[in-house]
Amino acid sequence: MQKNILFLVVGMTPQIITETLYALAVDPENSDRWLPSEIHVLTTAKGKIQIRSRLFNDGIFEQFLKDFDLPDIKFNDSKLHVITHAGEELEDLKTLDDNELAANETCRLIKLFTEDKNSTLHVSIAGGRKTMGFYAGYALSLYGRAQDSMSHVLVSEEFEFAEGFYYPTPYEYYVGKYNSQERLNAQNAKVFLANIPFVRLRNTLPSTHPLKMSNYQFSDVIEQLNQVNQTLSLEINVTQQYIQVNNSIKADLPPREMALLMWFADYKIQGKAGIKAPTGSQKGEMSLAEQEYIRELTAEYLIHYDELKDSDTNIEISKDFFDSTKSKLKKHLEKQLGNELAARILPKQNGRSTPFSLPIDKDQIVVINNFRDRVI
Repeated sequence: MQKNILFLVVGMTPQIITETLYALAVDPENSDRWLPSEIHVLTTAKGKIQIRSRLFNDGIFEQFLKDFDLPDIKFNDSKLHVITHAGEELEDLKTLDDNELAANETCRLIKLFTEDKNSTLHVSIAGGRKTMGFYAGYALSLYGRAQDSMSHVLVSEEFEFAEGFYYPTPYEYYVGKYNSQERLNAQNAKVFLANIPFVRLRNTLPSTHPLKMSNYQFSDVIEQLNQVNQTLSLEINVTQQYIQVNNSIKADLPPREMALLMWFADYKIQGKAGIKAPTGSQKGEMSLAEQEYIRELTAEYLIHYDELKDSDTNIEISKDFFDSTKSKLKKHLEKQLGNELAARILPKQNGRSTPFSLPIDKDQIVVINNFRDRVI
Protein backbone atom coordinates (compact mmCIF):
# COMPACT_ATOMS: atom_id res chain seq x y z
CA MET A 1 0.00 0.00 0.00
CA GLN A 2 1.39 3.40 -1.02
CA LYS A 3 2.19 5.72 1.88
CA ASN A 4 2.77 9.46 1.47
CA ILE A 5 4.68 10.99 4.38
CA LEU A 6 4.98 14.71 5.04
CA PHE A 7 7.83 15.52 7.43
CA LEU A 8 8.36 18.99 8.87
CA VAL A 9 10.69 20.59 11.38
CA VAL A 10 8.67 23.03 13.46
CA GLY A 11 9.41 25.45 16.27
CA MET A 12 6.90 27.93 17.65
CA THR A 13 4.93 28.39 14.40
CA PRO A 14 2.54 25.45 13.92
CA GLN A 15 0.85 27.29 11.04
CA ILE A 16 3.79 26.08 8.92
CA ILE A 17 2.09 22.67 8.96
CA THR A 18 -1.27 23.82 7.60
CA GLU A 19 0.32 26.27 5.16
CA THR A 20 2.52 23.51 3.72
CA LEU A 21 -0.38 21.06 3.56
CA TYR A 22 -2.48 23.67 1.75
CA ALA A 23 0.27 24.34 -0.80
CA LEU A 24 0.82 20.63 -1.47
CA ALA A 25 -2.71 19.26 -1.47
CA VAL A 26 -5.20 22.09 -1.96
CA ASP A 27 -3.80 25.16 -3.73
CA PRO A 28 -5.75 25.53 -7.01
CA GLU A 29 -2.62 26.97 -8.65
CA ASN A 30 -0.72 23.76 -7.94
CA SER A 31 -1.16 21.47 -10.95
CA ASP A 32 0.70 18.60 -9.30
CA ARG A 33 -1.11 18.15 -6.00
CA TRP A 34 0.17 15.68 -3.42
CA LEU A 35 -1.85 14.49 -0.42
CA PRO A 36 0.01 12.96 2.53
CA SER A 37 -1.46 9.93 4.27
CA GLU A 38 0.38 10.87 7.46
CA ILE A 39 2.24 13.88 8.86
CA HIS A 40 5.29 13.69 11.13
CA VAL A 41 6.79 16.68 12.90
CA LEU A 42 10.13 17.08 14.67
CA THR A 43 9.94 19.77 17.30
CA THR A 44 10.89 20.81 20.84
CA ALA A 45 8.84 20.56 24.04
CA LYS A 46 7.64 24.16 23.57
CA GLY A 47 6.84 23.49 19.92
CA LYS A 48 4.77 20.43 20.86
CA ILE A 49 2.70 22.53 23.27
CA GLN A 50 1.96 25.03 20.49
CA ILE A 51 0.95 22.32 18.00
CA ARG A 52 -1.29 20.58 20.53
CA SER A 53 -2.90 23.81 21.68
CA ARG A 54 -3.60 25.37 18.32
CA LEU A 55 -3.94 22.57 15.79
CA PHE A 56 -5.40 19.82 17.98
CA ASN A 57 -7.20 21.41 20.97
CA ASP A 58 -8.52 24.42 19.03
CA GLY A 59 -9.59 22.10 16.22
CA ILE A 60 -7.75 23.98 13.47
CA PHE A 61 -6.37 20.87 11.79
CA GLU A 62 -9.76 19.13 11.89
CA GLN A 63 -11.37 22.27 10.44
CA PHE A 64 -8.78 22.35 7.66
CA LEU A 65 -9.78 18.83 6.57
CA LYS A 66 -13.47 19.78 6.63
CA ASP A 67 -12.94 23.03 4.75
CA PHE A 68 -11.38 21.24 1.80
CA ASP A 69 -13.24 17.93 2.09
CA LEU A 70 -10.00 15.98 2.54
CA PRO A 71 -9.81 12.35 3.67
CA ASP A 72 -8.47 11.56 7.11
CA ILE A 73 -4.75 12.22 7.47
CA LYS A 74 -2.92 10.50 10.32
CA PHE A 75 -1.68 13.36 12.46
CA ASN A 76 -1.85 13.17 16.24
CA ASP A 77 0.36 13.10 19.33
CA SER A 78 2.10 9.91 18.16
CA LYS A 79 3.36 11.80 15.09
CA LEU A 80 5.01 14.55 17.16
CA HIS A 81 8.68 13.67 17.63
CA VAL A 82 10.34 15.72 20.34
CA ILE A 83 14.13 16.07 20.60
CA THR A 84 15.22 14.54 23.89
CA HIS A 85 18.30 14.19 26.05
CA ALA A 86 18.57 11.40 28.65
CA GLY A 87 14.82 10.88 28.38
CA GLU A 88 13.99 14.55 28.94
CA GLU A 89 12.33 16.60 26.22
CA LEU A 90 14.31 19.69 25.20
CA GLU A 91 12.38 22.96 25.54
CA ASP A 92 14.56 24.67 22.93
CA LEU A 93 17.85 24.29 21.09
CA LYS A 94 20.26 26.42 23.10
CA THR A 95 23.63 24.66 23.03
CA LEU A 96 25.92 22.90 20.57
CA ASP A 97 24.96 19.59 22.18
CA ASP A 98 21.27 20.39 21.65
CA ASN A 99 21.90 21.02 17.97
CA GLU A 100 23.79 17.74 17.65
CA LEU A 101 20.82 15.91 19.20
CA ALA A 102 18.52 17.62 16.67
CA ALA A 103 20.81 16.53 13.82
CA ASN A 104 20.88 12.93 15.04
CA GLU A 105 17.10 12.70 15.42
CA THR A 106 16.46 14.34 12.05
CA CYS A 107 18.82 11.92 10.33
CA ARG A 108 17.30 8.93 12.14
CA LEU A 109 13.73 9.82 11.20
CA ILE A 110 14.43 10.55 7.54
CA LYS A 111 16.39 7.32 7.20
CA LEU A 112 13.46 5.49 8.82
CA PHE A 113 10.87 7.09 6.53
CA THR A 114 12.87 6.23 3.40
CA GLU A 115 13.33 2.54 4.26
CA ASP A 116 9.82 1.63 3.10
CA LYS A 117 9.88 1.03 -0.67
CA ASN A 118 6.16 1.82 -0.85
CA SER A 119 6.55 5.26 0.70
CA THR A 120 7.05 8.71 -0.76
CA LEU A 121 8.55 11.36 1.51
CA HIS A 122 8.15 15.13 1.26
CA VAL A 123 10.31 17.21 3.61
CA SER A 124 9.50 20.80 4.48
CA ILE A 125 12.33 22.92 5.86
CA ALA A 126 10.22 26.04 6.42
CA GLY A 127 9.88 25.85 10.22
CA GLY A 128 12.03 25.51 13.31
CA ARG A 129 15.50 26.87 13.87
CA LYS A 130 17.64 27.45 10.78
CA THR A 131 19.92 24.62 11.87
CA MET A 132 16.94 22.23 12.00
CA GLY A 133 16.00 23.11 8.44
CA PHE A 134 19.59 22.62 7.32
CA TYR A 135 19.80 19.20 8.99
CA ALA A 136 16.50 18.12 7.43
CA GLY A 137 17.70 19.12 3.97
CA TYR A 138 21.06 17.47 4.42
CA ALA A 139 19.53 14.26 5.79
CA LEU A 140 17.20 14.06 2.80
CA SER A 141 20.21 14.51 0.53
CA LEU A 142 21.84 11.54 2.29
CA TYR A 143 18.85 9.20 2.20
CA GLY A 144 16.36 10.63 -0.31
CA ARG A 145 15.23 8.49 -3.23
CA ALA A 146 13.97 9.42 -6.70
CA GLN A 147 10.37 9.73 -5.47
CA ASP A 148 11.19 11.99 -2.51
CA SER A 149 11.04 15.79 -2.54
CA MET A 150 11.71 18.90 -0.48
CA SER A 151 10.20 22.35 -0.23
CA HIS A 152 9.98 25.65 1.61
CA VAL A 153 6.63 27.40 1.98
CA LEU A 154 6.04 31.17 1.84
CA VAL A 155 2.87 33.24 2.36
CA SER A 156 1.79 36.69 1.18
CA GLU A 157 3.84 39.29 3.05
CA GLU A 158 0.88 40.84 4.90
CA PHE A 159 -0.13 37.39 6.23
CA GLU A 160 3.35 36.34 7.31
CA PHE A 161 2.82 37.42 10.91
CA ALA A 162 -0.97 37.77 10.88
CA GLU A 163 -2.56 36.71 14.15
CA GLY A 164 -4.82 33.69 13.74
CA PHE A 165 -3.83 32.93 10.15
CA TYR A 166 -3.22 29.23 9.36
CA TYR A 167 -4.22 28.83 5.70
CA PRO A 168 -6.22 30.54 2.94
CA THR A 169 -9.80 29.68 3.81
CA PRO A 170 -12.43 28.85 1.14
CA TYR A 171 -14.71 31.45 2.75
CA GLU A 172 -14.35 34.88 4.36
CA TYR A 173 -12.39 34.64 7.59
CA TYR A 174 -10.75 37.66 9.15
CA VAL A 175 -7.46 37.64 11.05
CA GLY A 176 -5.43 40.33 12.77
CA LYS A 177 -2.76 42.18 10.81
CA TYR A 178 0.61 42.25 12.56
CA ASN A 179 1.13 45.37 14.72
CA SER A 180 -2.05 46.99 13.41
CA GLN A 181 -5.76 47.33 14.13
CA GLU A 182 -6.49 46.41 10.53
CA ARG A 183 -8.17 43.06 9.74
CA LEU A 184 -7.22 40.81 6.84
CA ASN A 185 -9.39 38.31 5.00
CA ALA A 186 -7.62 34.92 5.04
CA GLN A 187 -9.52 34.02 1.86
CA ASN A 188 -7.28 36.47 -0.03
CA ALA A 189 -3.98 35.00 1.18
CA LYS A 190 -1.54 33.39 -1.22
CA VAL A 191 0.73 30.50 -0.34
CA PHE A 192 3.81 29.78 -2.44
CA LEU A 193 5.56 26.42 -2.45
CA ALA A 194 9.23 26.60 -3.41
CA ASN A 195 10.33 23.13 -4.48
CA ILE A 196 14.00 22.66 -3.62
CA PRO A 197 16.13 20.33 -5.74
CA PHE A 198 18.75 18.33 -3.86
CA VAL A 199 21.68 16.05 -4.59
CA ARG A 200 20.89 12.41 -3.84
CA LEU A 201 23.81 10.66 -2.13
CA ARG A 202 21.95 7.55 -0.94
CA ASN A 203 24.03 5.06 -2.93
CA THR A 204 27.24 6.52 -1.57
CA LEU A 205 26.45 5.17 1.92
CA PRO A 206 26.36 1.49 2.91
CA SER A 207 22.90 -0.06 2.68
CA THR A 208 23.29 -1.36 6.23
CA HIS A 209 24.72 1.48 8.27
CA PRO A 210 27.04 0.21 11.05
CA LEU A 211 25.58 2.54 13.66
CA LYS A 212 22.65 1.34 15.75
CA MET A 213 19.54 3.48 15.54
CA SER A 214 19.66 4.09 19.31
CA ASN A 215 23.17 5.51 18.98
CA TYR A 216 22.87 7.48 15.77
CA GLN A 217 25.46 10.21 15.15
CA PHE A 218 24.92 12.60 12.25
CA SER A 219 28.60 13.56 12.32
CA ASP A 220 29.61 9.91 11.86
CA VAL A 221 27.42 9.59 8.77
CA ILE A 222 29.06 12.68 7.29
CA GLU A 223 32.51 11.37 8.14
CA GLN A 224 31.73 8.09 6.41
CA LEU A 225 30.52 9.97 3.35
CA ASN A 226 33.72 12.03 3.31
CA GLN A 227 35.76 8.81 3.19
CA VAL A 228 34.71 8.48 -0.45
CA ASN A 229 36.71 11.57 -1.40
CA GLN A 230 39.82 10.83 0.65
CA THR A 231 43.03 9.26 -0.59
CA LEU A 232 42.31 5.56 -0.35
CA SER A 233 44.07 2.99 1.80
CA LEU A 234 43.15 -0.69 1.85
CA GLU A 235 44.17 -3.04 4.64
CA ILE A 236 43.57 -6.75 4.09
CA ASN A 237 43.80 -8.52 7.42
CA VAL A 238 44.17 -12.19 6.52
CA THR A 239 44.76 -13.21 10.13
CA GLN A 240 41.41 -11.85 11.38
CA GLN A 241 39.68 -12.15 8.01
CA TYR A 242 38.41 -8.62 7.38
CA ILE A 243 39.35 -5.64 5.26
CA GLN A 244 39.56 -2.03 6.39
CA VAL A 245 39.35 1.08 4.24
CA ASN A 246 40.99 4.38 5.25
CA ASN A 247 41.84 2.94 8.68
CA SER A 248 38.21 3.29 9.77
CA ILE A 249 35.58 1.34 7.79
CA LYS A 250 35.67 -2.45 8.17
CA ALA A 251 34.03 -5.08 6.01
CA ASP A 252 33.82 -8.83 6.57
CA LEU A 253 34.08 -11.12 3.56
CA PRO A 254 33.39 -14.86 3.10
CA PRO A 255 36.51 -16.96 2.37
CA ARG A 256 36.03 -17.25 -1.40
CA GLU A 257 35.51 -13.52 -1.90
CA MET A 258 38.29 -12.66 0.57
CA ALA A 259 40.69 -14.96 -1.24
CA LEU A 260 39.82 -13.34 -4.57
CA LEU A 261 40.60 -9.88 -3.22
CA MET A 262 43.86 -11.17 -1.68
CA TRP A 263 44.81 -12.66 -5.04
CA PHE A 264 44.27 -9.37 -6.87
CA ALA A 265 46.11 -7.46 -4.12
CA ASP A 266 49.07 -9.84 -4.41
CA TYR A 267 49.25 -9.20 -8.17
CA LYS A 268 49.18 -5.43 -7.60
CA ILE A 269 51.87 -5.55 -4.92
CA GLN A 270 54.13 -7.68 -7.14
CA GLY A 271 53.68 -5.20 -10.00
CA LYS A 272 51.92 -7.68 -12.28
CA ALA A 273 49.54 -6.39 -14.94
CA GLY A 274 46.50 -8.22 -13.56
CA ILE A 275 44.51 -11.40 -13.95
CA LYS A 276 43.05 -12.27 -17.32
CA ALA A 277 39.62 -13.83 -16.89
CA PRO A 278 39.24 -17.43 -18.06
CA THR A 279 37.26 -17.99 -21.25
CA GLY A 280 33.71 -19.25 -21.44
CA SER A 281 34.51 -22.30 -23.53
CA GLN A 282 32.94 -25.60 -22.51
CA LYS A 283 35.47 -27.84 -20.80
CA GLY A 284 35.27 -30.47 -23.51
CA GLU A 285 35.88 -27.82 -26.17
CA MET A 286 38.83 -26.10 -24.46
CA SER A 287 42.21 -26.09 -26.07
CA LEU A 288 45.09 -27.59 -24.13
CA ALA A 289 46.41 -24.06 -23.58
CA GLU A 290 43.10 -22.97 -22.05
CA GLN A 291 42.97 -26.01 -19.78
CA GLU A 292 46.51 -25.34 -18.62
CA TYR A 293 45.70 -21.68 -17.96
CA ILE A 294 42.74 -22.63 -15.75
CA ARG A 295 44.98 -25.05 -13.80
CA GLU A 296 47.48 -22.21 -13.26
CA LEU A 297 44.75 -19.80 -12.11
CA THR A 298 43.31 -22.40 -9.76
CA ALA A 299 46.70 -23.10 -8.19
CA GLU A 300 47.33 -19.38 -7.66
CA TYR A 301 43.89 -18.79 -6.15
CA LEU A 302 44.13 -21.76 -3.79
CA ILE A 303 47.34 -20.35 -2.28
CA HIS A 304 45.21 -17.56 -0.83
CA TYR A 305 42.06 -19.59 -0.21
CA ASP A 306 43.99 -22.23 1.76
CA GLU A 307 45.12 -19.54 4.23
CA LEU A 308 41.49 -18.84 5.07
CA LYS A 309 39.98 -22.29 4.90
CA ASP A 310 40.94 -25.89 4.31
CA SER A 311 41.52 -26.59 0.65
CA ASP A 312 38.39 -27.22 -1.40
CA THR A 313 39.22 -29.72 -4.12
CA ASN A 314 36.00 -28.78 -5.95
CA ILE A 315 37.23 -25.28 -6.70
CA GLU A 316 38.28 -24.62 -10.27
CA ILE A 317 38.76 -21.11 -11.61
CA SER A 318 36.39 -21.48 -14.54
CA LYS A 319 34.69 -18.48 -16.10
CA ASP A 320 31.53 -19.17 -14.08
CA PHE A 321 33.44 -19.34 -10.78
CA PHE A 322 35.51 -16.25 -11.58
CA ASP A 323 32.51 -14.15 -12.61
CA SER A 324 30.28 -15.38 -9.79
CA THR A 325 32.85 -14.80 -7.04
CA LYS A 326 33.73 -11.37 -8.43
CA SER A 327 30.02 -10.47 -8.50
CA LYS A 328 29.53 -11.64 -4.90
CA LEU A 329 32.58 -9.64 -3.81
CA LYS A 330 31.00 -6.56 -5.39
CA LYS A 331 27.71 -7.10 -3.53
CA HIS A 332 29.45 -7.61 -0.16
CA LEU A 333 31.58 -4.49 -0.56
CA GLU A 334 28.72 -2.29 -1.77
CA LYS A 335 26.53 -3.41 1.12
CA GLN A 336 29.17 -2.67 3.75
CA LEU A 337 31.09 0.23 2.20
CA GLY A 338 28.58 1.90 -0.13
CA ASN A 339 28.65 1.92 -3.92
CA GLU A 340 31.15 4.75 -4.40
CA LEU A 341 33.78 3.50 -1.96
CA ALA A 342 33.41 -0.11 -3.12
CA ALA A 343 33.96 0.98 -6.72
CA ARG A 344 37.37 2.35 -5.77
CA ILE A 345 38.72 -1.05 -4.69
CA LEU A 346 36.86 -3.55 -6.89
CA PRO A 347 38.81 -5.30 -9.68
CA LYS A 348 38.34 -3.55 -13.02
CA GLN A 349 39.28 -3.81 -16.66
CA ASN A 350 40.60 -0.89 -18.71
CA GLY A 351 39.17 -2.53 -21.83
CA ARG A 352 37.25 -5.68 -22.72
CA SER A 353 40.36 -7.63 -23.64
CA THR A 354 42.55 -6.38 -20.79
CA PRO A 355 43.19 -8.19 -17.49
CA PHE A 356 41.35 -7.36 -14.27
CA SER A 357 43.30 -5.47 -11.61
CA LEU A 358 42.69 -3.37 -8.51
CA PRO A 359 42.26 0.35 -9.37
CA ILE A 360 44.63 1.47 -6.59
CA ASP A 361 48.40 1.77 -6.25
CA LYS A 362 50.39 -0.87 -4.45
CA ASP A 363 51.49 1.72 -1.88
CA GLN A 364 47.85 2.02 -0.83
CA ILE A 365 47.58 -1.68 0.06
CA VAL A 366 48.62 -3.30 3.32
CA VAL A 367 48.28 -7.05 3.84
CA ILE A 368 48.50 -8.35 7.40
CA ASN A 369 49.11 -12.08 7.39
CA ASN A 370 50.51 -13.72 10.50
CA PHE A 371 50.15 -17.08 8.83
CA ARG A 372 53.06 -16.08 6.63
CA ASP A 373 54.56 -14.09 9.49
CA ARG A 374 54.92 -11.01 7.33
CA VAL A 375 53.43 -7.63 6.58
CA ILE A 376 53.46 -6.50 2.98
